[in-house]
Amino acid sequence: MKRHLFLLAALGAFSPETSMAQSSDLAYCTQLYDLAVRYRGRQINGESKPDPDMIVALEQCRHGDAAAGIATLEQRLRSADVGLPPR
Repeated sequence: MKRHLFLLAALGAFSPETSMAQSSDLAYCTQLYDLAVRYRGRQINGESKPDPDMIVALEQCRHGDAAAGIATLEQRLRSADVGLPPR
């Protein structure tokens, strides 16, 4: 019985709804990252480059911690008075 519950829980973690939510979060995070680099990035040789916090935030999103990555990027944009894109 416990084994069946474990298998059901494991399968639930890989459901299409979960992966769709994760891909949606990743897409939103990538959008925030692009805006953050454009408006808050460091100017190097005439190009905007991400700072370390932006890179860490994007990596958090890519590795399953979208909430933390999104929060960081949203805060960076708000502090620059940049409007957030719709979710």
